[in-house]
Amino acid sequence: MTIQTCSALFTCDELWLLQSAIRHEVAQGDTWKYPPASVELNDQIADALVLCEENKLDDAALLLTRGDCLVIDFCVPQTAKSAAGVPIGKNVLLKSFKARRAIEQGPIAYSDEPAQLTPGEVRETLRRMQGD
Repeated sequence: MTIQTCSALFTCDELWLLQSAIRHEVAQGDTWKYPPASVELNDQIADALVLCEENKLDDAALLLTRGDCLVIDFCVPQTAKSAAGVPIGKNVLLKSFKARRAIEQGPIAYSDEPAQLTPGEVRETLRRMQGD
């Protein structure tokens, strides 16, 4: 069986928050259906932080499973703040919620609203279409 995943982009501050919250093991982890710890997610976070540091990046993507999203939901408080005191807990949670939805329902297609033409642009477009 293939495990479905979804990519989510996290800022360095968000990655540091995840690093402080997501542990690699938990007591009696084998008794949980979805234990609130993940070695794989912890490794991904560490790798993303090293990547950002070595390449002077502002953010990095994590490949999340449903279990990873549930770990984030369990471990990250919505009131969490960055080291600078900026609230980022909700942003991290929303990213995991969106990833969870994409895993469960598939990606959602988005498109930009078409630009509104001015009356002059409409007349010009019609003139060109009529071959004048």
